[in-house]
Amino acid sequence: MKLKTKLLGTVAAISSIFCSLFIAPTLVRANDDEYLNEVGMQLMGAMVTAGFGGYSQTHDPYIDTLSHDSSDYITINLSAGKSYGIVGVCDRDCQDLDIALYDDRGNLIASDLEDDDIPAIGVTPYRNGTYRVRIDMANCDSKLCYYGLGVFGQ
Repeated sequence: MKLKTKLLGTVAAISSIFCSLFIAPTLVRANDDEYLNEVGMQLMGAMVTAGFGGYSQTHDPYIDTLSHDSSDYITINLSAGKSYGIVGVCDRDCQDLDIALYDDRGNLIASDLEDDDIPAIGVTPYRNGTYRVRIDMANCDSKLCYYGLGVFGQ
């Protein structure tokens, strides 16, 4: 019964993410629906793959584009004592995406700089605050690659 409850919770979380991808505003610089949908679908499953299956979405997903060797920052508010999973994904033209989390003083809190295209970090902030996620497009075979970022908590 416990497994069934966990499975239903995971399905509910994935459904919530899927719905918010079409309802919540996302920032997009180009209109390539195929890549946008690809990244959105990857983001739905990435939280489970990254080990955050018991988490639920806490922030609207963010989808945008970056060129090879470029970076972007996303500002998020996090609550003290709550566990968060931050997961990135990118499209089929991307081989390596990296993410790093910084506090409001610029201190590095956590990062995933591995050579992969689904970076994930887990963090439990010790204080409420505004944090910045740096996204680095380390390897993109196209002029622009789509990426997505999801923030989940429990």
